Amino acid sequence: MSAASQRIAEKAGQETVVGTVDERLGVLQREGYRATPQRRAILESMLSAGRENVSAEEICRRARAACPTVNLATTYRTLDLLGRLGMVRRLSCGDGRSVFCPNARPHYHGACLRCGAVIDIPRGRVTKALEQEQSKLTDGAFVVVGHRIEFYGYCAGCRTTASAPGA
Repeated sequence: MSAASQRIAEKAGQETVVGTVDERLGVLQREGYRATPQRRAILESMLSAGRENVSAEEICRRARAACPTVNLATTYRTLDLLGRLGMVRRLSCGDGRSVFCPNARPHYHGACLRCGAVIDIPRGRVTKALEQEQSKLTDGAFVVVGHRIEFYGYCAGCRTTASAPGA
C-alpha cells in the first residue's frame, strides 16, 4: 500500500472519509495529481450512481455526457489511480464482471440475481460477531485481517417488475 493509500485508509478508519467530488479532487491535488475535467466527470458519474456500483464502461458512458473527451482508457487509468489512493475499490463479481465501489466506509454488497446490479448494503449487528470470529480463525498457517460478504437477492427495480401484473 502506498503512503498516500495508507494515509487515506487511516483517515477512513477515523470516519473522515473523503466523500464529495470536490473532496476527492482535493485529495488528488494534495497527492500531486491534476484535477482534470475528465477526472471530475468520472468521479461525478461514479458517485451519481448512488448505492449501485457500476462498471468502467458505464462510468465512461455517463462521464462522456459531461465531458466528451473522456474515453475508456482514461476511465480505467483514473479508476486505477483512485484505487491506489484508497478512494475506490474494484469488485470482481462471480460472473467475471468488475464494478467499482466509491464507498470507503465498511459495508457489504448485494448482487441482484435478475439484472446483476451490485448494491451497497450497510453492515448490521452481525458484523461484530463476524469480526470476533475472524480473529479466532487466525493460526500459524494464515492470518485473517478482514472478510468480504456478498448477499444475493433482488434490487428494488427487479422486485417492482416481478410484482407488476403480467410480469
